[in-house]
Amino acid sequence: MADEIKYQFSSVPKKESNAGRPKGKKSYIILFRWDDVAKYSRDAKGVKVIEFEMSAGKKPIAVYATDSTINIYHTSEGEDDARGLIHHVDYEHPGTELEHDEFVNNNLNENLGAIVFGCSGDNAKIAGTPCTPLKMTKADSQDNKDGDKNTINLASTLRGGTIGHIAKSLVPETDDTEINAILGIKTGSASGGM
Repeated sequence: MADEIKYQFSSVPKKESNAGRPKGKKSYIILFRWDDVAKYSRDAKGVKVIEFEMSAGKKPIAVYATDSTINIYHTSEGEDDARGLIHHVDYEHPGTELEHDEFVNNNLNENLGAIVFGCSGDNAKIAGTPCTPLKMTKADSQDNKDGDKNTINLASTLRGGTIGHIAKSLVPETDDTEINAILGIKTGSASGGM
């Protein structure tokens, strides 16, 4: 890492016209337990993930989410010289079926990470880190005349750096081949990814 370029104070121009226009997301969020991650590191600037690998025999899962409800973001908090960022991933899952309830019940207190794919591009966003994992801070279900859904909020409980950017080629395959195809994750390679 000695030859990596550290961040230097520099201008940040507008990348393209309509840069602030909302961008579509793929309808699956990849979730994993940080205890199942063997390797994770970011570059010297602290944002780009350069290494991500699951432990032997472990795979992330994917949860369907209504794409218009997916929100991956961070919020700043803290006093002078102690400011940091809290990672958030919010989504709604339609229905209240057994499988989603089992997912919630068995991961409510786990240290999680999440990867969200945009509809285009070679990168995704990753929330949580091994030392600032996501926790399920809201897991509300609804089954009434107005709707049948689950509302999930994941958030880190400790302040850290910004949400990471990860190349899709580093994202390991999930436990579901159909979802891998939808997300464009190539299967069969040692590290997964595209």
